[in-house]
Amino acid sequence: MSRRVVWWTIAAAALCTVAALWFFDNVESVPVKRHEGMKAEALRNPFLAAERLFSRLGRKVTRIRNSTDLDALAAGGGDGVLILRARQQVFTPKQAERLLQWVERGAYLIADVEFDGEDFLAKAFGVATVASSGKSPESGEKGAGKPCVDVVLPGDPLRYRLILGSARELAAGKIRPEWRVAGRNGSLILHYARGRGKVTLVNSLYFLGNWRIGQFDHAELAWALLRRYQPEGAIHLADRLEYPSLWQWLAEYAWMALASFALLVALWLWSVIPRFGGLRAAPDAARRDLAQHLFAIGRSLWREGGLGTLRELARREVAQRLALRHPALERRPAGERRAALARMTGLDDREIREALDDARAPSPEDFTRTMRTLQRLEQKL
Repeated sequence: MSRRVVWWTIAAAALCTVAALWFFDNVESVPVKRHEGMKAEALRNPFLAAERLFSRLGRKVTRIRNSTDLDALAAGGGDGVLILRARQQVFTPKQAERLLQWVERGAYLIADVEFDGEDFLAKAFGVATVASSGKSPESGEKGAGKPCVDVVLPGDPLRYRLILGSARELAAGKIRPEWRVAGRNGSLILHYARGRGKVTLVNSLYFLGNWRIGQFDHAELAWALLRRYQPEGAIHLADRLEYPSLWQWLAEYAWMALASFALLVALWLWSVIPRFGGLRAAPDAARRDLAQHLFAIGRSLWREGGLGTLRELARREVAQRLALRHPALERRPAGERRAALARMTGLDDREIREALDDARAPSPEDFTRTMRTLQRLEQKL
């Protein structure tokens, strides 16, 4: 390799080194955040972000989908957390009572107050709703310019910045809360003790939704409440309870009507189903002779309308005997044949015509008379 090529190589390496030093000294990597719309799962589940946050913080998270699951939870021990919203259409006073009994055993309940219709949980604490004056917290774009409140938990030096998403506020009744967060005309949060458990009523669970849990101190406040009032146990999320099925509704509200209907059906079946006596031993089958079998066959044909068939069989026997004994007579016209048979047998012409040529369906009396005539003809021939 020539000396010229060596110098050019050294110069190129030096130039690349200088360029790399300048690039790393003057260029800085800056992350850029870009908002993307919610996917299908987040649209179906407004608490998806909270669910994944609590799971990553080491808490077991389950979902309550219907009132049956809610009743099963209330029947268990008081060692969990329930976050409850959008329940008014399927929530009943009995369910509210069972849920509060579950709280009294040591559970923790976070629920928003329903403003449309009667809220049985709020009624249990005497909580009413009042309209908030001024701008609604739900206005604005992603929380920009919204009025915030400071939440201070008892004994906690930290202040949590919070936006609640409802223009309604809460008015405490005769039951005094342990602490509250004041609003313009009432309260935004009311916290109560219930037996060995706790209940936190908010005017809206807006701050735990997918759009808002990452803003301000929403996530920190939710985690602080959980660690303070229920540091262990599963977290149950119930954001939209499904309507109960028809059978569930009947079992809950109309079980007495169902029981009465079942009793009436049972009585009706008992009255119409035939009842039999005790079992009797079958008599020993005696062997029967041929005459009895023929008699049984005849009675069966009689009952089934087979008299005409028996008559035709008897006529066939007489015709065969006539053709065998008197072939010339058998080929003569019907009237001459009947007259000849009357002279030979001494029977009346009318009886012979009825026995041999009558095509009408026989009655029992006609059949008996016809068979008697045919038998006498067979004997005379």
